[in-house]
Amino acid sequence: MIWEKLKWFIKGEAWGNPDEMNGCLLLLLDAVREIVGQQFVIHCGYETEGHTPSSQHYLGNAVDFHILTTIPFQRQIDIMEATLNELQVADVVGLGLYPDWQNPGFHLDIRGNKARWGRVVEYVSFDKAYDYARGIK
Repeated sequence: MIWEKLKWFIKGEAWGNPDEMNGCLLLLLDAVREIVGQQFVIHCGYETEGHTPSSQHYLGNAVDFHILTTIPFQRQIDIMEATLNELQVADVVGLGLYPDWQNPGFHLDIRGNKARWGRVVEYVSFDKAYDYARGIK
């Protein structure tokens, strides 16, 4: 029933098991998508393997996606952070940066506390991933 309340997402996307997705995450993602104003391409949501041992994906509390846009990734990061601040959730969500995906993208989760990181071959700090996205190695 949560799926009918969403404006921008449908169950048929790559959620893993869409019935295991946390409704609060879906509502947040829908609000973020509304503010960003660009299409999001979902890579995964609920999964049972393939992530770090304490992954929020295993709880249905996380989603990986990229934004279908020509906006440079470093600017997308700024937009994402500003959007999370505007929605007053920046201090209760996890935000991961994946600048070396074929289409650079994000991880967003509703873990209940602020967490930031990046992945550039290996897991790195948010700042290091941001610098990598700006072309600073």
